[in-house]
Amino acid sequence: MALQNAVYAPSAAEQAMWLTAPERKKRPWFDREHDPLRTPAPTHNLTRRQREDRERLKAYFHINDDL
Repeated sequence: MALQNAVYAPSAAEQAMWLTAPERKKRPWFDREHDPLRTPAPTHNLTRRQREDRERLKAYFHINDDL
């Protein structure tokens, strides 16, 4: 279409839709909640007691992994 010098002009209904659309739908590149390139949030942080309990269970069941 660019080679044919075509011009796009949105209709009044489309202009009204973009003016009333929520910000997330207007500009999806500003969506920080559903960004596929965002680094994943840490899913689990163990407390000191949980780490100690886990080490105790690993020793009890003879588990030698470093997870």
